[in-house]
Amino acid sequence: MPTLTQSFRARSFTLCALYCAQGMPWGFVTVTLLAYLGERGLSLEDTAGIISLATLPWSFKFVWGVVIDRFTFRPMGRRRPWVLVAQLGAGITLLAMILQGDISDDVQLLAWMVFVHNCFVSLQDVASDALAIDVLRPEERGRVNGLMWGSNYLGVAIGGAGMGTVLGRFGIHAAFVLQASVLLAIALLPLLIKERPGERLFPWSRGDAESDGDAEPAERMSVLVRRLAQAFLAKSPLLGLLYGSASFLMIGIMATIHPVFCTQVVGWSQERYSQVDGGLSSGAGIVGALVGGFLVDRLGVGRIVTLAALGVVALCATMSLSESLRTNGSFVMFYLPAMAFLTSAQTVAGFSLFMRLCSAVVAGTQFTLFMAATNFARVGGARVVEGLADQGYATLFRAMAISSLVALPFLYGCLATAPAVAAISEDELPPVAPDPAPD
Repeated sequence: MPTLTQSFRARSFTLCALYCAQGMPWGFVTVTLLAYLGERGLSLEDTAGIISLATLPWSFKFVWGVVIDRFTFRPMGRRRPWVLVAQLGAGITLLAMILQGDISDDVQLLAWMVFVHNCFVSLQDVASDALAIDVLRPEERGRVNGLMWGSNYLGVAIGGAGMGTVLGRFGIHAAFVLQASVLLAIALLPLLIKERPGERLFPWSRGDAESDGDAEPAERMSVLVRRLAQAFLAKSPLLGLLYGSASFLMIGIMATIHPVFCTQVVGWSQERYSQVDGGLSSGAGIVGALVGGFLVDRLGVGRIVTLAALGVVALCATMSLSESLRTNGSFVMFYLPAMAFLTSAQTVAGFSLFMRLCSAVVAGTQFTLFMAATNFARVGGARVVEGLADQGYATLFRAMAISSLVALPFLYGCLATAPAVAAISEDELPPVAPDPAPD
């Protein structure tokens, strides 16, 4: 069987499958599971607690990056062992939720189980990204990255609409078992396909890693930390962090309130909500990502983010001001895909901005920190819902609109100084003093 470095089909299919596996748990938790619990009377405070713990593991992706770089089992590949550990852990922790019995009886225990599950999913995310960087050729990265991102949305649709339908017809345990089975089946790809020729298929197999120029240990942690500090001394990266935090705060609020709002206020069943938000909205998200990515190259980040943010403000203001539309199922069916389209386009534009803000010297680690900050902002959005839950949905939709508008000044300030940051090279950074010799 060809290895990932030998076959384009093998590496592109494997990476897309792994990204699909990342999207499934997110779609299942934020769409299907929360709608199921909302139908059974879950409060906004409980929803916020689950979303907070589900999102928190994505906030320390930087830690996973350090672990993956520092600890490897090279005979089986640089990244493949970590992908396997993460994928198997995600499947097993999902199966463990069945042991809880009626999951609506102890929401706090369920939230912590979701946290542990997403620790493995976020580890798989970082390991898959590192694997893609290692095995993809430069001329392939653009198209394969597009396929990977689309596969992630496909996973969200499967975890949301697909598993939501299974849950509605066969029960929650059937949905747990089916999704865990799919995740474990996807694990067969990295299990049976090696990264490079000569590597071991299993720990007990014969073989060894081929020598390559990138196999040396990562740069000293102290040097990396100082380089990052120097890169963030400029205004643009700091403003970029503030922009990402404000805009993703809105996404955190949105993800927290939608399942409970649609099942308890609009009156949809869990199955209907899963099919609309997990299916129709995921499709709109894919279109938003493709259109947003296309237009960013032609119109610029500022215009796309502004247009998307103003669209979000208009939709949220309408939901806030009009109770009749807020409880109208037909309008909500328009609102959900429209929000998915706009936030997807805005997210793609934001990622483009973060890449522009990264120093060439520490680009990979700096980008991971941007991602960690945005994911931490999602946790903040869930906490906002906890604080405003007793104020009603009109106030919560207003908070979403305000957070979108607050993000724009940070964006414009960031863009005003971004060109000075984009081209930073090794020679332009101050020299790093050597570490003192140990005593």
